[in-house]
Amino acid sequence: MDSAQTADIRFFELNARIGRLRYLAYGLGLALLGTLGILVCVVLTKVTAPLGFAAAVVIYIGWIVMSVAFGVRRLHDMDKSGWWMLLMIVPLVNLGLVIYLLFFPGTAQENRFGEVPPPNSGWVVAGAVAYIALIPIGGILAAIAIPAYQDFLARSQSAEAIQLAVGAEQSVIAYHDQNKTWPTDLSSLYPKNPDGSIGSYSAGMTAVTVTDGTFGIMVAMKQTGVVLPVAGKRVELWTTDGGSSWHCGPASMDPVDSRYLVASCRSPDAP
Repeated sequence: MDSAQTADIRFFELNARIGRLRYLAYGLGLALLGTLGILVCVVLTKVTAPLGFAAAVVIYIGWIVMSVAFGVRRLHDMDKSGWWMLLMIVPLVNLGLVIYLLFFPGTAQENRFGEVPPPNSGWVVAGAVAYIALIPIGGILAAIAIPAYQDFLARSQSAEAIQLAVGAEQSVIAYHDQNKTWPTDLSSLYPKNPDGSIGSYSAGMTAVTVTDGTFGIMVAMKQTGVVLPVAGKRVELWTTDGGSSWHCGPASMDPVDSRYLVASCRSPDAP
């Protein structure tokens, strides 16, 4: 093909045309940048959660913008309006659009969006092949990583409930020593949030009393704002000897699965 009949690729030019292989190669680049962005967010979250969240929002918006831009340029190669990318927000229809972008050829000659893209370089071909190869590998890794990440979130969120229960331990012991009975209302132990909750993931704390003298501090997780495995579930801290020793584990009512609790908080038989 005569080089005079092709257009140079300008990476950030929205009106430029890109072919199927270059679209795949750019997709690989976005995937790698997205992975790097996730790692950056994880590191920043360990410094401070708001900073990590803010970085995640910025990176996600940037990733979406670049994905749409590449899709628009691919549509232009087929002499289609970039407004077709709005179909990406329609369930099932978006899958058809992806197939169209990946497999349908562009126009062989100049169209209303510009001249034919230049021939694919070796790097473009290598990137496209690598991206195709990574799709099934990425699916396998996602099938492993997503449940593992959900389990991590469940354990970290349920840890707050354990901390709140342990934090109430000394107060209820002091109440018992002074009044020779266990408290029935624990609402004063922690200030409530505007929504009535007592923590980021914990909804409330209640006292559990049994006729044999057993006493428990039960903390319920929120129904929303927490991962599904622990949403609405409960963890409990209890004593059977007047407060000399305490046990921690899943509550007797709507218990948190013990695999989402730290090893020291998996005692059975909560009151």
